[in-house]
Amino acid sequence: EKYSLGIPIIDEDHKRLIGIINKAILSKEHNDDIEELMEVLSEMKKYVQTHFAREELYMVKFNYPMYQYHREEHLDFSMRTLSYQSRVTNGDYHVANEILEYLKRWLVDHIQKADKEYTDCFNKNGLK
Repeated sequence: EKYSLGIPIIDEDHKRLIGIINKAILSKEHNDDIEELMEVLSEMKKYVQTHFAREELYMVKFNYPMYQYHREEHLDFSMRTLSYQSRVTNGDYHVANEILEYLKRWLVDHIQKADKEYTDCFNKNGLK
């Protein structure tokens, strides 16, 4: 509940992120299992394509004033995801803990702070 924004479509996306974090935990517990690690990275890429696109669409539609800053945070997540994928593809299979820590920080720093800032704007424009 503490991660809920009260916007069901966005909250469902955030639950997907928690599922990705859980998969990253398993990968770490299984000594950086390569198949599990690739699944985590695949899910992160899907998350970028669906959730970020959804948030940014609403931000533009509702003229959210912090859109550009928020978009830059999304771009950073996207670039990190690609970087992790490149590292794994090139044989660096010991990144599960690094990915896990990054995702946990994202959950706390981005969702609980940056995302909470747009809830009033989204609610005021009828997205509840």
